[in-house]
Amino acid sequence: MSIPVSELLKLSITLLATKRSMLASTKQDLETIVVGSSHGDYGFDPIFLKNSFNLCCRSQDLKHSFFLYKHVCETAPTLKNLVIFYSLFSSGSLLEKSPSEQDICPALNGLFDLRLHYKNNNLNHLSLNIREQIKGPVTDVEGYRGFFPKAGKGFIADDYGVQLRANEHLKLNASQAALPFLSKMLARAGKHNHKVYIVIPPVREDFKNAVGMTFDQAFKELLKLIEQSKMKERIQVFNFYDDDAFKAAHFGDFDHLHPLGEGTAHLGRSLALAINPPSSTT
Repeated sequence: MSIPVSELLKLSITLLATKRSMLASTKQDLETIVVGSSHGDYGFDPIFLKNSFNLCCRSQDLKHSFFLYKHVCETAPTLKNLVIFYSLFSSGSLLEKSPSEQDICPALNGLFDLRLHYKNNNLNHLSLNIREQIKGPVTDVEGYRGFFPKAGKGFIADDYGVQLRANEHLKLNASQAALPFLSKMLARAGKHNHKVYIVIPPVREDFKNAVGMTFDQAFKELLKLIEQSKMKERIQVFNFYDDDAFKAAHFGDFDHLHPLGEGTAHLGRSLALAINPPSSTT
């Protein structure tokens, strides 16, 4: 049976195969792995945090983030820290159920050998084909340590409508379908004695107004899960959502930072300061 290969899948294979090759070349000094969706893919520049790697990608959900983290734990003995980009939609987002984004699943699954099985058999067949056919190193994309500031970085036009964009995220925010995978990530981090940093990414002011909820309201399920976690003493939450240091000019659209902009620099420096604080002097 011939399965059509979408443009989204082709792009995802190119980007993620390059990330896989870069990851393999850095696993001997890797200390911090960063997972999550496009907010992390655009917004985390490893140049600001020594021995880190950006394993985020477009529409990456908590399920795939967990299995990617599990994969890295098995291959990177020096790993110390897990950074999770957790967005407004993360609690209810399941990539394989998204009609427009599900073709990213087989790229993640096949390239990183995650061995996931989907209800959609087309995704399973594609995963297997990708795993068997794309095995060697790939360096098709310009970037470093998983960060590609110029590749796959389109922005949503303002005329799309900020309220429509916010409503799309709020619909998923109302669900907790993906939260069990966050719990699994925290449990695995505890097993490996890793520290966890959960990044709530910034958004443009008009998007925040369209959401119409405070931070505590928008992320109440996340905060509840952390409070109940045995790992809570090793978890730090970064509320960039309410950080006034991010200005409209730092964003390419409603909720994505310019990859090489000052907003990304501020985010990276803030993370670096927490993860690798300067030594105290007497």
